[in-house]
Amino acid sequence: MPMRPLTLIAAIAGTILLAICSPALAQQLPAPGSVPSPETGAAVQAPAPPDPGATPESQPVEPPPPPKRVATTAPLRPGARGAAVGRLQRALRSRGIRVKITGRYDRRTRAGVRLLQRRLRMRPTGIANAKVLRRLGLKVRSVAGTPGAATVAFTEYPVPEPDDTTPSATGFIWPTNGMVSSPFGPRWGRMHEGLDIAAPEGQPIRAAKAGVVVTAGMESGYGNLVILDHGNGDTTRYGHMSAFDVTKGDVVAIGQVIGRVGNTGNSTGDHLHFEIRIAGVAMDPRPYL
Repeated sequence: MPMRPLTLIAAIAGTILLAICSPALAQQLPAPGSVPSPETGAAVQAPAPPDPGATPESQPVEPPPPPKRVATTAPLRPGARGAAVGRLQRALRSRGIRVKITGRYDRRTRAGVRLLQRRLRMRPTGIANAKVLRRLGLKVRSVAGTPGAATVAFTEYPVPEPDDTTPSATGFIWPTNGMVSSPFGPRWGRMHEGLDIAAPEGQPIRAAKAGVVVTAGMESGYGNLVILDHGNGDTTRYGHMSAFDVTKGDVVAIGQVIGRVGNTGNSTGDHLHFEIRIAGVAMDPRPYL
């Protein structure tokens, strides 16, 4: 049956309108796997379902945050002694508190700490705790005579050959060659105020710095001991010698042989006990060498 003219015109118009509107309709249709937003009605991508075959190990995991590093400072208490106490006494003196630099936490040092605590409006306990030391710009890791002082593992290390032509920036050289068998610091419940350098008996010991011999003889636990005065209250000590090459009053040059390695006094083997004392206070020799 032939179409009527009006019906034919309507069919042609509908076909043309459908062709024009198809691209716009395609843009409005939701994409596969998306869901309409409840707020705007717009299509949003739906979360991908978990992979049933994946294991917990294969799932991405955010790394944990790095642990926070907390600096610890050991307190100084009455009865402690050593280089750290000397630094505390110097810091007190720099603030106008009259204490002697002895390297011993005595009654006068405790009174000075209490005075400082009162100035800082702290409880006057007389103990240089972490807060007091921080205010003075000091940090103490471990101190002899302090309960709970940390014990640090130590490994022997070699000493370079003594070189009297190239001293350190502070003017010192190593006094002998060998292995450092015991460091400066707390040892056996007391302060070890120097370095022990293990070496064969009879090996030469050299002056770490030019000076004057003020002691050359036997002295209690040091055994055969030489003490050199370098001026300004600075001295070096050389203990457990087997023989002397100098006598009291001699003026020695840096690198000059002053004695021989031995095992005298309170000693457990052939070695040199070497100390550096600055203004009378025993200091760790390593930074000076």
